[in-house]
Formats: sequence, C-alpha cells, structure tokens
Amino acid sequence: MDHGPVNGPKLILIVEDEPDNREIMRTVVEELLGQRALLAGDGETALDLVRDRQPNLILMDLMMPILDGFEAIKRLKADPATAHIPIVAVTALGRSTDRQRTLDIGADDYLSKPFDLDVLAKALNRFLEKE
Repeated sequence: MDHGPVNGPKLILIVEDEPDNREIMRTVVEELLGQRALLAGDGETALDLVRDRQPNLILMDLMMPILDGFEAIKRLKADPATAHIPIVAVTALGRSTDRQRTLDIGADDYLSKPFDLDVLAKALNRFLEKE
C-alpha cells in the first residue's frame, strides 16, 4: 500500500471518543508535528480504518463505547497484518496496574490524561523516527 514519499508526512490514527480530546490530538499531529491525522470515535471504527488505511501509528484511548481500547489493541496485535503498527495508549486511567495491563496486551507506550503536549509530541516522534 502506498504511503506517499518515504520522508513525507506519516498517517496517524487517533482513536478517541471525546471530541475535544480528539481535536487536541489532531492539532498536535497535524500542526505541531506536520503529520496526517485519521480520526475514529470507537475501537470498532478504528479496526476498520486500520485494515483499509494501514496507519504508521495509532493513538488509542482505552475507555470508549462499542469496542474499548483494550480489546482493539488485543485484536490489532493478534493480526499479523497490523501487529507491526505502534500503538500509544492515551487514557485517563492512571494506576500502575492499568499501565502494566495495557503494555501487557501489546501497547507500545502509555500516556496518562491530561497529557502535556510536548510529552505527546515526543512519544509520537520516537515511534515515527523508527519508520
């Protein structure tokens, strides 16, 4: 699948049910980092978009309707076609057990809300530089 020029903007899927948070993350992705954003409001929509568009990175909320982020991460990491895509969980769940559970099911990183924009940008750049 063509993702444009090798050094061109990367596609980042933002999976977040809260519209304000989704917009903040879109702004960070597009305006701060110069990447392209694809948006989903729940895990089920995210799975469909990942299969169709093969993003370079996924920002995944954990607590969402229809299909939560925990199950979406499990399914993405279990599928050989999508297992390679880095997933950064972004969640209001702040306990260390939540963090460990999220990393154990396959998330590549974990950021607690409210997040600092610089921390989010650094986390994204760390994964995008590996591309």
